[in-house]
Formats: sequence, structure tokens, C-alpha cells
Amino acid sequence: MAGRKRLMWIAAGTAMAGAAAFAAQANFGSGDGGEGHYMVQLPPAVPSAKVSPLAAPATVPASLTTTVGGYSYDWTALQAAIDADTEVANGYFIVGNASDPAYLFAYEKGSFGIDRVTPLASASKWFAGALGMRMAQAGIVTLEDPMRPPLAFWTTSGTKKDVKLKHTLSMTSGFNASPLVGGCQLLPGQTLYNCAKSIHDLRYDILRPGNAPGAQYSYGPHGIQVAGAYLEAKDTSIAPGTSPTRERNFHELFAQHVTTPLGMTSTTWYEPAGSAPTNPWVAGGAFSTPRDYAKLLRAFLGGSFISDMAAFTQQRTAGLPRVFVPAGATNWEYALGSFVECDTPAACATSKINSSPGAYGWTGWIDRETGYYALIATQIATGGDRKGVELEQVMQDLIEDAIANRTPAP
Repeated sequence: MAGRKRLMWIAAGTAMAGAAAFAAQANFGSGDGGEGHYMVQLPPAVPSAKVSPLAAPATVPASLTTTVGGYSYDWTALQAAIDADTEVANGYFIVGNASDPAYLFAYEKGSFGIDRVTPLASASKWFAGALGMRMAQAGIVTLEDPMRPPLAFWTTSGTKKDVKLKHTLSMTSGFNASPLVGGCQLLPGQTLYNCAKSIHDLRYDILRPGNAPGAQYSYGPHGIQVAGAYLEAKDTSIAPGTSPTRERNFHELFAQHVTTPLGMTSTTWYEPAGSAPTNPWVAGGAFSTPRDYAKLLRAFLGGSFISDMAAFTQQRTAGLPRVFVPAGATNWEYALGSFVECDTPAACATSKINSSPGAYGWTGWIDRETGYYALIATQIATGGDRKGVELEQVMQDLIEDAIANRTPAP
């Protein structure tokens, strides 16, 4: 998609340093998602031990080619663009396809190893969408599931009763319209179930009379936290004459359905050196490595890991009122845990590019039209959300050019 608009990302609802920080934020996104107003939620402080020192750009070789799957690719222009970006000083960059296990392009800039464990912030949301779809494939849930009875506290009256799993994963549940209210997803002492109840009991944020779940688009953490609680509560074992008993907690479900099948050995929903919280921060608390996350992207692109990729990647926010949307991403639509990238809202109907950027700059995407996946793995303490996506937009054109101009290997 040559000539793509260069979009700037400001993370909304991605992360915060603590519950009190919710109240400290005062700069909101406008109701129409206008470019002039941002709603920024700050990520937790990056552990200083994990931040690499700045490094000078590497020397660009006269030619950088790889031979994979019988074709030669010239990545000279791509590596030059990465090196020229002084804002992303340290990172690991991967380009691959579904048919070849070897990477088409892999490059470490500065100091950032392929097995470095890194907080993902909002790049975690794609994990949540994948878990929901994998459990649907297993026949445990459907996207049309209401929240009750697995979440026994859920109301049976009013529009809130109509919230379904698909709404919670697509930013259309109605719970994110005032994302600065409440913050139980940042309180590790709770259970995931009780956190979802806390979100449920807040004032339901359908702001326009007559609206219902699925009738507005508002980006934030609350709906996905509810989705996590629902998936955990839904995993039950029911024997004749007995009450439902939960078999696996959220972490075990994620391992069973996502990381174990893909061999992702360094991916968790918590700092690996710590203990698994009973209330994982589903929308922004995961950790992974470039090697692991690339496995996920390749699986997405392959189409068998998620059997219904159309349902997984399709836009679900087209034409909806936009209550809170990241500034600069106002033309994009939202799917299940990922953005559908496009230059205009109308173009999202046929777009084949999905991405899930995070506040530290970590940005992975798949392009099902050109046939590749790519990852910017980085950890930037300030402004990473903007920097990662700006570099992604530059890289997309160069990757497309390299693939279009590949030549048969001699």
C-alpha cells in the first residue's frame, strides 16, 4: 500500500502507574476522536535495569540480502531506514512469512537481543483476542456469549445485560467511555472475577440515549479485563449432579490455548521473575520476547492457528460514534484485540493489515495482502507509542517494495 498516510499514535487506555494515576489524567480525547485532543494514560515506569543505553546507528552495508524459500530479498533500504530513526535507538526487527520458518529479515539495532523479555503494554491486547478465538475454536465459548451465567454477578436488566464477549474484545462493550474511572486492573490483590465485578458495578457508560453494547467505539482497558474474567469463569468442568468447578486460571488457559501450542516459552501475563497475579492486567500487562512474539504473528498469518481469521481480523467499529479513540489512529477501526489499519475509515472494509501497538513502542503487524508479518521489538520509556507506529508506517512501504522486487535465488 504505497503512499500510506503517516499516522501518529497516542496510546489511550494502555497503561497507568497505579490506580491513583487514573484521576491524575486530565487531557481527554474528544468525542469525535479529533486530532487536537489526546487521552493519554501513562504506562508504569520501565524498570531501569531493562532499559538499554542509547546506541549510535549501525553502519549500513552496501547491500543486505537474504535468500529464503528460493528467493533473494534486498533489505538495504529497510535497514537504512531503521538505522536513520534516532528515536528508536535499540530494538530487534523481524520480517517473515507463513511458509518459511526462517526470517526474511532479522536485525538487532543497538542493544536488544531476540530473547530479551520486555513489557508489551497494549501489544498485550492481541493475546487476549487470540485466547478468546482459540477458546471459541475449542467449543468452550462463542463470540455471541453473554456475560451471565459464568459471571454470576452480571445484571439481568437494562442494556448492560446485552454485553457479549465480542463487545468486550472489540472496544464496543460500553465500559470504556470513561476510562479514567476505576482501575482495579492495576490492583494485584484482587481476583480477576472481582475486578470484573468492580467494572460491572460502575456507572455504565453508554453516553447517548438509546445506545446499546456494540453501538459505540471507545478504546480502553475495562472491556478486555471483563473478557479475561469471562474466559476464566467459562472454563468449567460440570459432572452430573455437581456444581461447575473452574479447571484452570487465566494464566493456565493462556498457556494451554496460546503459548504451549506455539512453543512460546518466555511469554507471560506478568513479570517472569514474579508470581502470577490472581488479577492479571489483561489489556496491558503481558511480557514477551521478539522470538516468541514473532511465532504468534507467523501463526496469525498462517491462518490455521486461528481458523476463522475473517472473524478475528474484521473491523467491528465501522460507523460507530467514537467516544475515546487514540489521537492519530482515528481513521483506523478495531477488530478483536487489534487495529485494522487504513488511510480512511471506508478503506478499512477491505484492509488486510492488523496491528497491536504498545506504549513502549513494541509494534507487531500482519499484512495478509502482501503476505508477511513484521515486528518492531523495543522498549522506550517515553513516547514509545508514537515512535513505534511512526517507524512501522515507514517500514511497511519498504517491506512491500522488497517483497515485490524479490528475485529467484541463483
